[in-house]
Amino acid sequence: MVATLLKAYLSSQGISSNQYPNTDHELSLKIEESLSPSSPTDSDKIYALPSNAVASSLNGGYRLSELEVTGQLNLSNKDPKQDKGFIFLDSLNQKFMASKLGLDHKHHFLNSFLVDYHPFEVKEFWMPHQVLSMRLKYQLDKEQFAGFQEIWLSSYESYRIGRGDCEDHSIALADWLIGMGEDARVVVGTHKGQGHAWVVVIRPKGTFLLESTSKKKRRLWSNYPLASLAQGYVPEAMFDRDYYWISDQSGDPSDYSGPQWLKTGRIHR
Repeated sequence: MVATLLKAYLSSQGISSNQYPNTDHELSLKIEESLSPSSPTDSDKIYALPSNAVASSLNGGYRLSELEVTGQLNLSNKDPKQDKGFIFLDSLNQKFMASKLGLDHKHHFLNSFLVDYHPFEVKEFWMPHQVLSMRLKYQLDKEQFAGFQEIWLSSYESYRIGRGDCEDHSIALADWLIGMGEDARVVVGTHKGQGHAWVVVIRPKGTFLLESTSKKKRRLWSNYPLASLAQGYVPEAMFDRDYYWISDQSGDPSDYSGPQWLKTGRIHR
């Protein structure tokens, strides 16, 4: 749709696309191509949420499978529309993993929503953020999913559906950046007192904070804010494809690699 509108605009101005080498136009064409109808294949299965993943505590020696998590959900009496997830403690009473309802209305570990999906190859590290800002529309879960307060989408589902809230945007962005070799993590916490999710990228020259729902175009890493300068963010936990961290809230909230961050859980798929 974006590409079609851009083509129409260029045509109305008497400009052919090859006369107007615009990055947005090129990316919009790739977005359109990535959404071309295709029949399901076995390769699509790699983007499905796992049902047999196991999370292990790095400190207390405790292990928990997603099948057990689903079992706990089925035994609970609460309204699934009000279900905001589970937090799991190990034998040392330390939080080592959390789960949320997925699109299949089953619980999945947070790491499981990162399914190693990238819509297409890009050359520059700022491009995933720009592509997703063009592709994804912000929409609250309760508006999109008939009153459900919390439904998390995988990176694949977010891109294909084309809308979601802050954690859906963050998951899609972090997963793509991880696939490009970046140390990207989804962070959950609060921003100015409100529940929120965002992305941090830890690089040798600093840690950058990426607001995944932002539509502002930034075409250099130097244009992204350093996490140390971002105001109002209070992180509580973060995760990538493999690990889960919690903050003991003792240090600087803008430091995402300091000693206050405890690597407490790991997921095995």
